[in-house]
Amino acid sequence: MRVLFLAHRLPYPPNKGDKIRSFWELRHLAANHEVDLFCFYDDDGDARFIEPAREFCTNLYAERLSWWRSRWQSSLALLRGQAFSPAYFYSATMAHRVKQAIRTRDYDLIFVYCSSMAQYASAPGIPRVIDLVDADSDKWAQYVDKKPSAIAWLYRLEARRLAELERQIVEGFSATLVTTAAEAAILNRQGASSNVVVLENHLNVDYFDPHKVELTKDIIRWQPYVIFTGQMDYLPNIDAVTFFYGEVFGRLKEAVPNIHFVIAGRNPTREVTDLGKDPSVFVTGATPDMRPFLKGAVAAIAPMRIARGVQNKILEALAMGVPVAASRKAASALPPALLPHLVVEDDPEKFGDALVELCRQPTKKLSPEVHKVLTERFNEELLAGQFESIVRAATERSNSLDSHATAARYTDSHAVPGFVSGQGR
Repeated sequence: MRVLFLAHRLPYPPNKGDKIRSFWELRHLAANHEVDLFCFYDDDGDARFIEPAREFCTNLYAERLSWWRSRWQSSLALLRGQAFSPAYFYSATMAHRVKQAIRTRDYDLIFVYCSSMAQYASAPGIPRVIDLVDADSDKWAQYVDKKPSAIAWLYRLEARRLAELERQIVEGFSATLVTTAAEAAILNRQGASSNVVVLENHLNVDYFDPHKVELTKDIIRWQPYVIFTGQMDYLPNIDAVTFFYGEVFGRLKEAVPNIHFVIAGRNPTREVTDLGKDPSVFVTGATPDMRPFLKGAVAAIAPMRIARGVQNKILEALAMGVPVAASRKAASALPPALLPHLVVEDDPEKFGDALVELCRQPTKKLSPEVHKVLTERFNEELLAGQFESIVRAATERSNSLDSHATAARYTDSHAVPGFVSGQGR
């Protein structure tokens, strides 16, 4: 098949959550089909990865996302009664390029990663699959409680508008992928059709093998420590580490005076780097390889108060043999067979007490059952087969023409006019 792949960010390199999943999908489609990739990038450093990414596609168009244009368009969308998330990713140049490719390349399938790219996929007669990953509308609804009341209304409004967009997208596409049954349930409550399919995240268990990495001098110097990993300009992660530091870490340090807190992940905000003023806290910034940091930890934490979908940080820590303490929200999407092997707690005092016990048993090993579950549940061959089956089934749907007429109406009614043409090239 010839596939058009639309992504809101360059999938390569797969060094953070959304890129890990989109790259996995791109790689598997490219192994079996001819793929054209159209995407944005918002980090100048990503420009050097455009050429390496060509290995996984026949044609590639990557456009620099304009900081000013994106915010201007989001503001206008808000005033027009539209969700501002898709508007952030609108580009007249991208729209023109995609339409031109659809006219000339005779695609058998359009694959869309992220709801914000659905606006470019108007192509009656061509089957389309979209990966929403999780229900963004619910995540925005969770943001409401973490924001000052003066702006909470904005997050509540965006949640409501995104929920409506998600409903229309699901109705208009041949299949909609999400990472967990919980995400599917949210979309079904919105009145979505049976086209919602769960495709779990892949985990390379062989890569996350503690025996394949060595500890650096810095890591040895920081021990003992608990670790949080993730993209550190992402609100749920920022909220998690500031909550842990403010409500749990002091209690932990009273019981274990030499304990440290390592925050490992790219683009830490000032709120995060300020935590590093405490000599017991280390903020690493971007790291070329997270595995040594995980291997050196006495425990990994995921005290998420805002969460949707599967937390890769938990799976990666478990694969590295590191005990994990997580909130109920963070653990809710994990396979039930893994839950007995985690500390799952929301109460700060109990969370801290559990970490104290882990710190007092630094040589305690995870059960072999954990590795077994990870290997079987997130198996590459199994998930790749499921993904290929979903893609092929979408192209064979007898009602694809009717569904795409609905999708075209969605795209026409929600795309942002190209009032800043010529920018972002």
